[in-house]
Amino acid sequence: MKTTTLILAGICGSALSVFGQLNVQHNRFRAGDVLYKQQVEYVEPGEAGADRLWNFSKLKSINDEYTLEYALPPLEGDSVYILGNTRHRKNDVKENELIVGNEHNTMYYYHLKEDSLLQMGHENPSVMLAYTSPIALLHFPLNYGQTVSSGYRSQGLYSGTVEIQTEGTVTTTADAYGKMILPSGDTLNTVMRVKTLQTIFDLSAGNSDTTRTEHVGKQLEIYRWYCKGYRYPVFETVRNINTADNSVLFATAFFFPPQDHLYLETDAENMALLDQLWDLDKQNIANPDARQTETANLKDILTCKIYPDPVSALLTLEYELKADAKVGFQLFAINGHPVKTIHAKNRVKGIYSETLDCSSLLPGNYILRITANNLFMNEVIIKK
Repeated sequence: MKTTTLILAGICGSALSVFGQLNVQHNRFRAGDVLYKQQVEYVEPGEAGADRLWNFSKLKSINDEYTLEYALPPLEGDSVYILGNTRHRKNDVKENELIVGNEHNTMYYYHLKEDSLLQMGHENPSVMLAYTSPIALLHFPLNYGQTVSSGYRSQGLYSGTVEIQTEGTVTTTADAYGKMILPSGDTLNTVMRVKTLQTIFDLSAGNSDTTRTEHVGKQLEIYRWYCKGYRYPVFETVRNINTADNSVLFATAFFFPPQDHLYLETDAENMALLDQLWDLDKQNIANPDARQTETANLKDILTCKIYPDPVSALLTLEYELKADAKVGFQLFAINGHPVKTIHAKNRVKGIYSETLDCSSLLPGNYILRITANNLFMNEVIIKK
């Protein structure tokens, strides 16, 4: 198993080096998966944007005993799943459509409905809460720059007798990508960060919608870092804020050591991604300076300005040739398939402009390969 050797920074010559999206195939919850977590010191998540570097190498461990387990809901008889306070006929449910996450004596209830991951409620020895309007945690696929928002309502019981009612909004945004230095000291190069903000207003004391804005609310702020080849996050920060005065009620962080992602043994889709990254990494180790040399030589011949980025329709490529060259452009989807091409042409020294029509492309990340005299460099293009 190759997960004990992490993919190091330096594979930027491949489309795999850019985290394109979270998707159902690679990132849906699966029954039977067990994640090991280390609680570490809280760290500020940093700014949003592209090509970020998150250095978490100096964080100290606080608690190494956390685990998160995913399982199917319990069965009533042999034909009905019980998910919190709802029941679902087993024959009507797809594989891994209903999932229970068990962490720190709390069970979280999830429903993957079409392309949306919904949180249906949670319960522990003190609280039982059901979302009458579920929380939309994610919508697949989720690309860098995309946002998912929803309102929710909940009701339940505290200590079995005290009624609880809350409502609010949840906004999830893939707001950054880049490289991460882990607490273990290893570097991951294909990381996308997902930010979730949940507002919580307590309606339990007979409060009505008309007075909700006067309530003292809370905001739960969670950042999760995902890496290509791993189904679940590799790092997470959690902070709860009192919106009345912006005071922090609590803040913590968790590290999911990739070498402990034992579920990968049965995760063929993500193992295939890791194998590809592993093969590319071996090539770079064998010739670490080749990619840098190619890029440097190309910049001696050509400089290129690319705009707008993100692009909605026409992508403009303005370039200057410092010597005669055969120049071409090709746009690749994140899976490596070419989607747009400007065939290579012989050009004399001078200034040129080309356009690529991206209006028909799906939102997400793409790789633009610029070639001149058999040298090339890649640039990340975001289609909004």
